[in-house]
Formats: sequence, C-alpha cells, structure tokens
Amino acid sequence: RGGMRPAARATPRAVESPTVRWRRCDSRTRDARLRRRSACSAVVPRCDASGRDADSDAVRLLEFYSGSGMMRWALQNAVGPRREVIGVAAIDNSEVANAVYSANFPRSEPLRRNVEHITREQIEENFCSADVWTASPPCQPYTRKGNEKHGLDPRALSFLQLLDIFPTVKQQCKPKRVLVENVVGFENSATRDALVETLGGEYHVEEFVGASPRTLGVPNTRERYYLLAKRKELGGFPDVATAALPFARFGESETEAGEIRFEQEPRREVQPVGAYLRLSVPLSTKKNDESDATARKPSRDGASLAVPASAAAKYWRWFDVVTPNSLGSQCFTAGYGKTVFGGSVLAAEAFAIDPEFCELADAEQKRYRLVKPPPPNALRYFAPEEIAALHGLESASAASGPRFALPENLTRRQLYFTLGNSVSVDVVQELMRYLMEDN
Repeated sequence: RGGMRPAARATPRAVESPTVRWRRCDSRTRDARLRRRSACSAVVPRCDASGRDADSDAVRLLEFYSGSGMMRWALQNAVGPRREVIGVAAIDNSEVANAVYSANFPRSEPLRRNVEHITREQIEENFCSADVWTASPPCQPYTRKGNEKHGLDPRALSFLQLLDIFPTVKQQCKPKRVLVENVVGFENSATRDALVETLGGEYHVEEFVGASPRTLGVPNTRERYYLLAKRKELGGFPDVATAALPFARFGESETEAGEIRFEQEPRREVQPVGAYLRLSVPLSTKKNDESDATARKPSRDGASLAVPASAAAKYWRWFDVVTPNSLGSQCFTAGYGKTVFGGSVLAAEAFAIDPEFCELADAEQKRYRLVKPPPPNALRYFAPEEIAALHGLESASAASGPRFALPENLTRRQLYFTLGNSVSVDVVQELMRYLMEDN
C-alpha cells in the first residue's frame, strides 16, 4: 500500500503560535490581518448562478470548516476520476489544516477565516456557483469534555449564525446538496434541531448516527453524526438497502430502550491493524522470541514514537493497547500523544498476550489493557501516516495524485492535531455516493 507521498509541490510556511504572532504584532502583521479581512473578495472570483451551467458535469464544492481537505478528497473518490470536483472555496481558521489542504489541492488556496465572519452578501457574490456545501462545525460544544453546553458554547455560534443567514440567501445561490458532520451527541442538541428546521422546508433530509469506519472493515472506531440534505426538486433519497449503504438511519440504529446502538456489525471483513502500519512495532520484552518476527516486517524504525517512560508509569491503567493482529482501535483525537484517551497505542503481539503485563479487554477486536507499568519502549504511538491510512487517505484521488500528502515541515504534534480533527474518508465517500445519487 505504500506510505504517504511527500508534499513536493507545496511548502507551507512554518506554523507558530497565534499568541506569539499577537505579541510581535508589527505593521507588517497588521497589514496581513487587514488583507485577510477582505480575503473572500480578494481571492475568490465573483460568480453567479450561471457558473453552474458551464461544465455542468463538474461538482462545485463549498467547504465550511474545511480542515485538511478530507471532505473534498472523499467527494472526489465518490464521483470518480471522470467527474471533476472544483473547489469554490475552503474556509477554515486553522493555519495547520490549511497547510495540509494546500499541499493536496495546490490550485485551491484555503481562506483563513472564521466562518462567523461570512455574510449573506459574500455567499451570493463569491460562492453562488457551489452546488454542494459541506460543514464540520466545532464538536467541543457537544462532547462530555466540552461540558455539553451545545448552543450556549461560544464555539457553536459560528454555525448557528450560518443557519440564521441561510434562509435569506437567494434561491439560485443555495446548494443542491449538503453534508454536515459532527460527533455523536450532536443529534440531541438544539443546534441539530435548528439545522433540520432550516433545511427541512426545501430539502429532503436524512441523518445517520454512529457511522464508523469499522463498519466498512477498517480496524478503527470513529462514530460520527452525519446529516445529508438534497433539494426536493432532485427527488428523494434512494432506499438505503437498494443503495447498499452500510449505515443505519437515525432511529433505525436505536435499541428498544431508545439508546443509540453505536457499534454496528461490520458489513465487510475487518482488516488487521498491521495492514495500516508503516513503521516497526516495539520488540517483545523477551529475548529471542521468534513469535514476534511478524511485528518486525515494517522496515522503518518506530523507536522515536515510543511512549515516554514517565507517561507510561503515570497513565498505564488507561492505555488502550493494540497489536498488528488487532481488529480494532480507539478513535484518534486532536490530543493524541498528549492525552491518554486520545487513541490506542501499539505493542508487539508477544508482549500483549503475556499475562505478566496485559489482559484481554476486548476479545472480538483483540484489544488489551495493562495490568502493571510496562517496561521501557514496550509501547509506541501510531505515526501520523498510519493514522492517515486508517482514515482512508491512501485511496487514490484523481484530483491530487495517488497519495494524500502530509507536509514535511509540520511537526508530528501539528499533524496529530489536524488528523484528530478530521473525518473518515471511507465513511464520507460512502455517504457522498448516496448523496450524489438521484432517483
């Protein structure tokens, strides 16, 4: 399968802390900030609804909270190489995510902007030709860690403002199709209710809760909420079973008690974690252990990813340990490498099955927990390119080449952050195929 391709055509500038930039705010920085305020009108050409007619087979995409470009990657995979996805605009305030986006779509410069600053006038003047809108608004307001404040959380305001202005947008400038992604928990929020109410009059709406790449045979759990909307004049959605969509609609994924059944049965054979590894696995703690030979197959050295002894000694009780033979792994978050709950860590098979150190936590997925502090170098973190592979980013895309690029000048911490804030391409491209199909 090979590793991630290097970002040869893009060299995003080094990313520094916004605090540092603020403290050294000289005239050049202030000028740059002023230029960004008019970025929409300066970067995106003025367009109108007639733009949809030219090259009508192309898909024109407007991405809110565009991140590193995985929505666009998934859409291109969904429509295939014979149909071009044209980026009307990609809007995100993360300099790191925009650097990754630029590396993979060098002809589309992302707009570094807060979505809350987008106005109806800018949508009508600059983005009117887009026929597909996507949005992955901030998830923290809907998570336990974010105290589940929902719409009262300031980070939810930008999306709520977008919902407020949507009904006022000219009819010819509204999209034909919409896809919104967020964490499980969003479905119980007032924000979700406002989203459905905003779209319900003009669009057919379908929701999926708990859609995860493991359902598609990927050994990783990443349950998410997705809303798909299609203008009513395009016809309704095809039947899920007829479309061979492997995810259950919202409501169909509930138990009799009304709770969401998150872990849906895999519809495809689950591949082992080892199929996604690119670096060597920690060696067994036992000398001359031949059973660990398969763990040494990846040729590149993963020693630099070893879990620090101090972290292992302090947090060993909470590590989710997997091996190359495991059939599952935890969801990787933006805090991976900083928090013990940010994703699984990797160990040799011989170490994981040694009762002196580990016990089985999930027999079906072959995941383990430690029973005592591990010896040095027994565990390592997943590399960014391995997480990218689990996200589905080794799928070929006609838009940008055979592999997704991870810019070499970004740090590992920055890559963990942007990958943790991303979507599963495998899941989104299945949903995009469903969204793009008309009855």
